[in-house]
Amino acid sequence: MGRRSLTERESTHQTEDVFRSANERIAGKARELRWRFPVPFLCECSDTHCFARIELVLEEYEGMRSHRRQYVIASGHELVGAFLIERDEQVAFVEKLHEQKG
Repeated sequence: MGRRSLTERESTHQTEDVFRSANERIAGKARELRWRFPVPFLCECSDTHCFARIELVLEEYEGMRSHRRQYVIASGHELVGAFLIERDEQVAFVEKLHEQKG
C-alpha cells in the first residue's frame, strides 16, 4: 500500500509539472505575440484527468508565477499540499507548502 501511495504522489507531481510547463509555453507565446486579451491557460491541479481551461490576462499569470511555489487552478479544484491564496468564481491561486524534491 505504501508503494502505491508513493506512485500516486509521483504521478500527481508529474501532472502538476506537465501543466505548469505547458502554461509556461503558452505564456511565452502570448508574450511573443504581445497578446492583450485573456490567455487560455490549463488548470494545474492534482487531478490527472483534469483539462480545465482558465483565462487570465498575461500580467495576472506572470504575477502569480513570480513566486515559484504558486499555482493556478480552476476554482473548486485541489492541489495536494497547497493552501489557498485567492479565489473567485473561475480561478484560484494556491501555494505549495513544501517544494517537491526532484
